This record gives sequence, C-alpha cells and structure tokens, in this order.
Amino acid sequence: MEGGFLVLNKKVIIISVTVTFMIIAVISTFFVVKYFMNKNKIDYVYEEYSSDNTQNRLDAENNNNEADSTDNLMLQIDGENVLGVIKIDKINFEGLIYEGTSMQTLAKGVGHFTNTPYLEGNVCLAAHNTNSYWAKLHTLSNGDKIQYTCFLGTKEYEVSNVSKISETDWDSLKNTDTNVLTLITCVKGQKDLRLCVQAKEIK
Repeated sequence: MEGGFLVLNKKVIIISVTVTFMIIAVISTFFVVKYFMNKNKIDYVYEEYSSDNTQNRLDAENNNNEADSTDNLMLQIDGENVLGVIKIDKINFEGLIYEGTSMQTLAKGVGHFTNTPYLEGNVCLAAHNTNSYWAKLHTLSNGDKIQYTCFLGTKEYEVSNVSKISETDWDSLKNTDTNVLTLITCVKGQKDLRLCVQAKEIK
C-alpha cells in the first residue's frame, strides 16, 4: 500500500514538473516572439524615417499640396500613427512612439503629447511605469543619453533634470526656445505624482 502511494506521488511530481516546464516554455516563447515582432517594427520605422525616405515623403506631400497634414507623413502600425522611436541605453529601452496619449495608445507603447512639437522645441512623451516600458526611468541621472527619431529627423539628448511633479502640473509640457525632450510616467505608490525626466539636445 505504502509502495503504491509512493509511486503515485512520484508520478504526480513528475507530471507537475513537466507541466510547469511546459508553461514556462510557452510563456518564454511568447515573449521572445513579441520581442522580435517589436524589433522588426522598430527596424522598419528606422528605415522608413531615414533621411532619404523622409525627404521623399515630404516631397510627395508637397506635390499633393498636403504638407500641412502630418498624419500623412507618419507610418501606420497597429492602426495607430507612429511618430518614431525612442532609445534609452541606460535602462535598455527601445520602443515605438505613437501619436497621442490615450489609454488605448499607451497600451501599445510610448505616446506623444499631441500639442507639443515633433522635433524642434520641447518634445513631450509619456509611457506606463511597467517593466515593458518605463519602470526604470527613475534610475536615469544627469548626463545619461537618449536618442529620439521621428519622421522629421533624429536628435541626441542628454538628461539634465529628473524630478517628481504633481499630476496636474503641466508646466513641463510648455514649449521652449531650446530643443528639449520631456518624458513623463507614473510614480509607483504615489498616484498624485508623476516622474518627469528632461533632457537637452546634444549639439
């Protein structure tokens, strides 16, 4: 009786371990596939927003007398207008930038505040404070580098200020005479605050 129980118990353990490994394998495969799909999209945006392709897009819009429509200059990915790509080496982040900051948009990636500039002035972006996006944004410090690419070109920035602001404080989104990149995300455990990282263009 006892021997049969031990055999049964051993089988249960083997099955449990096997199922656990299968679940881990499925989850790992999902994230690997997701990573490469996202990487392919990023590479596609870099290629399309290269200087030559950007000039071709601008020329085409000028010929159609629709140059004032920036929507026509952006790529369409996942049903959203894609503004560009942001890369932050310090936190090993590289992601697509979508136009707008609605919950639906931020669920897909980094969002661009629609009333702020695309390249010249204070470019303002937002993303969720999650492991997939900007959970480590608070680890940035002065001097860290950020690369920003959009359909109008690419700029390199250097972090100049990291601070917490009120969720109702919009002063950091005001336009500036100098070229600045402003990044906004939530602060864990402090729902009334936002983390604000500002970086100045490297010339």
